[in-house]
This record gives sequence, structure tokens and C-alpha cells, in this order.
Amino acid sequence: MVPGISVAPELAPLVPYCFLACYVAFVLSKPSRLQWLLVSAAGVALGLIAVSFHLGPWVSGLGLAAALWAVIAPYAGKKTIHPAIAVVAVYPPIASAALLALHPHGGMVLDRYLLAADGSLGLQPGFLTAAFLLSHPIVKQICEASYFGLPVALTSLLHTTSAKEIVYLTLLLAASSVAGFMFFPAVGAQAAFHDQFPLNPPVTDASFGSAVFEPGSLPRNFMPSMHAAWGIALLLGAWPLGRYWRTGAVIYLASMLLYALASHYFFDIVVAVPWAFMVRSVLKKQWRVLPVYGAMVAAWLVLIRFGSPYLYLSSMVPWGLAAATIAAPALIERRAVLRVG
Repeated sequence: MVPGISVAPELAPLVPYCFLACYVAFVLSKPSRLQWLLVSAAGVALGLIAVSFHLGPWVSGLGLAAALWAVIAPYAGKKTIHPAIAVVAVYPPIASAALLALHPHGGMVLDRYLLAADGSLGLQPGFLTAAFLLSHPIVKQICEASYFGLPVALTSLLHTTSAKEIVYLTLLLAASSVAGFMFFPAVGAQAAFHDQFPLNPPVTDASFGSAVFEPGSLPRNFMPSMHAAWGIALLLGAWPLGRYWRTGAVIYLASMLLYALASHYFFDIVVAVPWAFMVRSVLKKQWRVLPVYGAMVAAWLVLIRFGSPYLYLSSMVPWGLAAATIAAPALIERRAVLRVG
């Protein structure tokens, strides 16, 4: 980590992958063999210096070398990396500053409502998934790398025709997440229920939900899940690029979302689906479907906060609503395409 740049503990694991994403963007810009050799050698040297002086992870050298090349290349008349990579590089400190600004000294969080909503399913998906990953270290390492490696996955699309949509969609999702956090702040089950996580989940019912104060030292989780929303953005960007891109995106998302489920609540991920499509409809100026997605997001946030008794009528209620929410965008988008056609 670069000295003088404060990064929240929950975002620190992203830093090496953000540096790696810079280097991946350089490689995908198709440099000449000599350019690749020079930047890679400089990256290795800078990486060794970073480790020797405890300035950051080893891959930071590769990222810094790629960033330096992005500055020098235009003056040398050479092809440079996509300028959007700068956003990836500065995301951890900017997001850390946003988290600190939102709840600098802690505040009331609504984790008990989220856990109650998950409990209405008849089980606790997040607790079960976390327990599974902890008992399968290899699977955990793969899923963890996918989860924190999302910047690298998104960067892989910057050299494609989907680059513009990916950049704007991820930026707008990040900006709108602040509003989501202000309306529904949470710290995640691991922090909120640390004494019981993940092997002994609390028994929940319709009256379990309540607002609880949590200190500012605890990590903050965005609700809906940022990782899930960005994963959907990745899938949307990969989809028009062909079968291999789609297959790769689906395989990647399977492992990434498994870790996200262990880090968030189940309904964090469910609400992220209409939220991501709501933001996308703004970018694509799909004004007819925007209110539909917006209503779905609002309905879920209100239901989780105030509608626990309805969720606990039967486990079929939350399962059915979750399935309908996840499937709805496919039907809505299909109808939109047919209308245009």
C-alpha cells in the first residue's frame, strides 16, 4: 500500500488486484515485445523495491510500471492503456474516504433486519456458505481471488467494444451505492454477529429486526451488494461479445458470487439485480423500464425493513419473490428488444 493513502481494512485486499489490473490493461493493449519486456522488467524492479521497503504488495510494481507507461507512451507516439484504468487504481482510497464520510464515528445499522429476511428462507445462506468455504480451503482461495479480483475481471473488457458501457455503468453503480448505504446501512453478518458467525446463526423470526449501533471501526457493507452489481455489469458487458466471453463470465461469477454470499446477506445480492438494471436503464435512456426496476428496488428495501411478518408467512414467499426478482430482468429486457425490433 502506498504511504499516505488511507485504505479501509475491508478494502485493503482489493489493492493488489487494482495494481494487477493496471498491468493487465497494459498487456491487453497489445504492446510490442520490446515494450512488454521493458515495462515488465521495470515492474519487477519496482515490485522488489516495494517489498523491500514495506511500501506495498509485490504486484504494485507491475501496476506502477504500467501507469508510468500510460503517461510516457503518448509522448513517444505509442499505444497506451485505456484511461479508465486510472479509476481502478484510485478506487480503494476514494471508497475508503466515502465510507469514513458516511459513518465516521459509527451509527445505526440494519443488519438484524437483513438477517431476519434471510432467516425467512428457512436457513441462513450466508452462514452456510461461509462455513462451507472455511471447511474447504482450496475452494475458499479460488472464490476469494475471484471476489477481490473483480477489478482485473472488469479490466479485461476495456479493450473490447463493451468498454464504454462497462466504465459508465460501474462508475454510476459506485456513486448510487452511497444512497443505498444511507437508506440501508449495514456492516455484514461477520461483524454484526461475530460471536455466532458462521457456525451458530441466530434464530430469527418476524420480530427479530431492529436497528443496532455499531462503532465506526467495523467494516461497512453496501446494501445492495456492490460486488454483485458489478458482477452483473461484467456479465452485461461480456454478453454481446460472443459465446466464449459469456461462458467465461458465468464461470467467474459463480465463484465470485459464492464468496459474496458468505460476505453479505442473501438479499443483498437479490436486490443488487434490479438495482444494477435500474442504473443501466438510466445510461441507456430506457425510461419505460426505469420505473419498473426502481419500484422493485424500493419494494425490497421497504419489505426487508418493515415487512418481516409477510416474509415469515411461509418460506415460499421469500423464495418466490427472490426467484421472480432475479428472473424479471431477462423478461423485461426481452420485451424491450422485441418492442424496438
